[in-house]
Order: sequence, then C-alpha cells, then structure tokens
Amino acid sequence: MKKRTNKHTAADSGSKLYRKRLARLSGLSHEMQDAADGGFDGVMEPIGVLTEGETTILSTDETAQETGVSCPVATPPKTSSPRKTVLWIVISLAIAVLSIWAVTSQNKHFSFRFFLRRLADSNKGWLACAFLAMLGFIMFEALAFRTILRGLGYRRSLFANYTYAATDIYFSAITPSATGGQPASAYIMMHNGGISGSVTTVTILICLALYALSIIVLGIGCFALRPLLYFSFSVAARIMIVVGVVVQVGLALLFVLFIQRGQLLCKIACKLLPIAAKLHLVRNPERRAEHLRASLNNYRLCAEMTAGKRSMLLKALLFNVLQRASQISVTVFAYLAMGGKVKNSLDIFAIQSYTILGAAYVPIPGGMGVIDMMLSDGLSGYVDESQDFVATELTLLSRAISFYACILLCGVTVLAVYVVHKLKKRKAKQLG
Repeated sequence: MKKRTNKHTAADSGSKLYRKRLARLSGLSHEMQDAADGGFDGVMEPIGVLTEGETTILSTDETAQETGVSCPVATPPKTSSPRKTVLWIVISLAIAVLSIWAVTSQNKHFSFRFFLRRLADSNKGWLACAFLAMLGFIMFEALAFRTILRGLGYRRSLFANYTYAATDIYFSAITPSATGGQPASAYIMMHNGGISGSVTTVTILICLALYALSIIVLGIGCFALRPLLYFSFSVAARIMIVVGVVVQVGLALLFVLFIQRGQLLCKIACKLLPIAAKLHLVRNPERRAEHLRASLNNYRLCAEMTAGKRSMLLKALLFNVLQRASQISVTVFAYLAMGGKVKNSLDIFAIQSYTILGAAYVPIPGGMGVIDMMLSDGLSGYVDESQDFVATELTLLSRAISFYACILLCGVTVLAVYVVHKLKKRKAKQLG
C-alpha cells in the first residue's frame, strides 16, 4: 500500500476544489431536504414509519390478536403524485451528472475514451461477478424481508419480497434521505401483499435498525483487519468516516432506547422542540411532536411483536450484513475486472467499506457525489500518485454497476408492479 504523502494531489479531498464541490452537493441536498420537509406527501414522506400527516388511527390488528398482542396500527401511506415523483427523478439525474463531473474533472489524466477502451479489454468473468453482486444487494434485502415477515406470521413468495426490496431501494435512491423508500415499500406490502399495518410497521422498523447494525459490523471488521487503510483517505474524509461511525452507533442506540425508554425520550423531545424552534433549528414543532408520538406507538408495537424472536432477528441481521457485503463486493470485482491483483481484494473491500461508513448519514439520494468522491479519494491514496486516473476509472465502473444499474433494475421492477396493479384494478372495475 502506498501511504498518502503530504504532497498536494489532485484527488486530495482537503483541497479547495474538493471542498467547494462537496459543499455544492451538500447545499443541494439541504435544499432538497427543506423541500421535502415542506410538503412531500405520501410515500415520499414517512412520519414515524407508516403514518401520514394526519393523526395516527389506533385500532387492533387481527394478526396481533391471534398472537395475543393488542397494539396500535398506523394508517397506510398515500401514494405521491406522479408530478412530484418525476421532479425527484429529474433532480436525482442532475446530481448524478454533477457527481460524475466532479470526480472525473479532478484528474487531468482521465479520458472517457481511454476508460471505454479499458472497459472493453476488462475481464468479462469478473465483470459478470460484479453484476451478480449487484443482484445480491437486492436479493439479500428481499431475504431479510421474508425472514422477518415469516417470523411475524406472513409467508410471501421470494418474488413478492423482491418487489418490496426493489421498491425500497429505488425510492431511497431518488429521495432526499434514506427514509424515502420505506413508506413506498410499506405501501406495496399492505396494498399488494395484503400484509397488516402492524406487521408492516414492525418489518420496516427492524430493517432500519438492522441496516445501521450491518454497517457497524462491517466497520468493526475493517478497523480490525485493515486499520492502516483508514489513513489512505485524506483528513476531511477521515473526519467524515468518524462522524459516520458515531451516527450509525447513535442510531442503533436510539432504536434500543426508544423501545426501552421511549416514553421518557418522547417527553424530553417534546419539551425541547419549542426551544429548538425559537432558535430556528426546526420548523413546525407541533407537527414534529405528533410525529414523535406516532413513532413511539410504532416502537411499542415493535417491542411487543418481536419479544422472544431472537433467532429471527439474528437471521435477518445476517442477511443485512450480506447485503452490504454484496454491494461492497461490486467494487472488488470491478477492480479485478480491470486487471487488479487478487491479493489486494481485501484492501479494496476495506476502502469501499470505509467509504460507506463516511457517506451513510449524508442526506443526498443514494449518497451520490459523496460516495463517488470519497471512494476516489481513498483509492487515490492507495495507488501511486501518478495513477490517480485509475482510481477514477474504478470509481466510475463500480458505481455504474452497484448504484446506477441497480437503480435502473429496481425502477423497472417498480414500474412493472405499478402497471400490473393498474391493470388488475381496471379489470376488477370491468367485472364489477
């Protein structure tokens, strides 16, 4: 491994150019988040997990009754308007273009023509493995969904769970934060899958918690096996990685606290919200307080329905870890396809893992721009300074497969589900 020297390099994220471009991406993400807070209805705006802007309707779920549990059920989310969905797709495409430009323009030796030539000469076997790993990213989430749903009394086909996972991944990638896919997936689960509101709520909450835990598990593995690779990143990127670790650990602890001490946390938060509003840190404190109360109901529900189901949770966590590992492996296989050495595979895996740790909390759709620039930064610190363009090529290829191809496949799935649903409704009307 080539350690990063103190010499200024084109890929150094501490440079003015890096900070300026990262600031542009962050500024755009904050504008998107403000717009979402201001009026993103339906599947694009989760309140708690499944609740809408209205007060949560409490009722008793039939499935919960059968298992001896009486718990609240949130109202199903409404679908967002096609106009808003198209708007976010356009904005996501704009960020994607900006991200690619930001990465490629940092390395003066990079050429798209040479990149395409290298791609044509790449090892097609390893390239196929990269695409299989991308499919694994979707399928392992589907298996996690299936494990949780079966543990809660619902048996659905693997294909049905695949549609839930694809919907989650797709909408998470085109919305301003990673929570965008959950209500969309919940809508499909409840309306197409016939899954009750309580079970849907618990499934989504468990997946959120296990997502954070899986990143923590991989992060621990990286720091244990390849600690020195942390220093292949620039200072700015290292800070982001540390912040990412703190955020993920904080989210996991917050999940536990909400289940065990949710009532106390809710009271404290509701008292702090008016103060935060006066300091202009939050908007609509009353609305956010309602969101907290609705979320508390969901966490109570989660605690009741998962009591004594430790094996289910461990199995679902395993699938979540495999899902993250599958996504990270795309970069490893892309590296091998471009002529990389097998002995360096674990190093590339660790660099990509550090990148995900540092970008998981950034509220940009799919981490676009942030992941690209951090990965390029880490790889540039790993290879020779004269080969920075190689890091750019690997970044583009791995992201093209792990993110853009994945989102395209999930988008096609969502479109197919939507069309089939519309055709069934039309047929039902005709028969009625």
